[in-house]
Amino acid sequence: MDLNVRSKMRDYVVQRLSLRGDHSPVEDDELLFTSARLDSLDAVEIIMSLEMDYGIDFARINFDLTQLDSINAICDLVDAVNA
Repeated sequence: MDLNVRSKMRDYVVQRLSLRGDHSPVEDDELLFTSARLDSLDAVEIIMSLEMDYGIDFARINFDLTQLDSINAICDLVDAVNA
């Protein structure tokens, strides 16, 4: 697993949450969208970042939002696509 992916995604999530006044800690396995801590705009921004930074073509994979629902899930997705 690329620690850079984990660090980048964790920083992004913390930044988005702090903009909303949510300064609670974020665990790598915490559900972010299911819990409504992040919303659909955040999902679009994460998808765009993953497409640009890691070459993931979401139109070609069998994608669903659960693949972005935690920092661990995002890292697993990047690993699986780039394997």
